[in-house]
Amino acid sequence: MADLLDGLARYLAEQKLLDYDPTGRRGDTFIEAMPPQPDLAVSLALYDAGAPDARDDAEQRRLQVRTRGTADPRVSRARAEVLYRALHGAAGLELPDGTWLVLAAARATPAPLGPDSNGRHEHVVNFDLDVAGPTT
Repeated sequence: MADLLDGLARYLAEQKLLDYDPTGRRGDTFIEAMPPQPDLAVSLALYDAGAPDARDDAEQRRLQVRTRGTADPRVSRARAEVLYRALHGAAGLELPDGTWLVLAAARATPAPLGPDSNGRHEHVVNFDLDVAGPTT
């Protein structure tokens, strides 16, 4: 499967929901990292979804979307809500990397993580994804 996180980030950037630079040098969205700057930031990360089923052409993955805002918790919550609404229920999409997003389902609504060491609030929302890689 192509780079799923890159495909998701590019898709969300096409929707004008985040600013993604695949090189990681600018923008506000990062893959499996949350650098100290910029203040307003998004991190996309995959985590364990269990053993894959070899008889199923779709793979199950779990995605964490983490947002960081300002000292006002409403800023990061609002961004987490926008990303939640953009992904929850998304189905039948070919992502820019060629991966097929069969279905994205949120595990819950966005939840607060509290402020980071600089007082910037963070929120997180997790998704179950069914994805299929491009076929040769």
